Amino acid sequence: MKIEEAQTEQVIKQKAKELFFKKGLIKTTTQEIADAAGVNRALIHYYFRSREHMLSILLDEAMEEKRERVKSILSFDLPFREKIARYIDAIITYNMTYPYLENFIISETVRNKDRTEAYCARNQSRSSDLIRDQLAEEIQQGRLAPITPEHFLVNLIALCNYPMLAKPILRTIHGMTEEAYHEFLLERKQVIYMTIFKEEMPSVS
Repeated sequence: MKIEEAQTEQVIKQKAKELFFKKGLIKTTTQEIADAAGVNRALIHYYFRSREHMLSILLDEAMEEKRERVKSILSFDLPFREKIARYIDAIITYNMTYPYLENFIISETVRNKDRTEAYCARNQSRSSDLIRDQLAEEIQQGRLAPITPEHFLVNLIALCNYPMLAKPILRTIHGMTEEAYHEFLLERKQVIYMTIFKEEMPSVS
């Protein structure tokens, strides 16, 4: 593929990613994607065959990107609490950039069991293994109540992701504007860390 073609394909993917995952426009048409990317609709079919195939590619890449992001953070040679602070900051920041991505991922994994199994089989390393020893040390030292790595991570993931999944409900119940909801998510970083460790979250550089 020529450089120009690769660049055009990347622009199309980025604009489609923004429409699907940033704005939540699940019914975005091929023409709308083409308009956003500043290309002819025929190029969408040339590179991706169809809107559905493009969305499938974007979801695979987004899931892989998020998995690699988590793996990278949890693999850092850092104290346990600093590592978790970095995780909270990174995941909420990423979720704020693409607020509808988690909804897409969950919908797709429920709808397509074979795809989910294939993805999990492709990624054998488990996040729980990356924190097992440090979590055990925290528990042994009496700094955390006993909990398995699996339960710890499920709690952490839920605390970070639920506000994105329930955005319409939370905004309606609490009467939040979009700006107020944005501030609420920023506050969540400190709240989540305090909930887990009962101390203020350290600054993340």
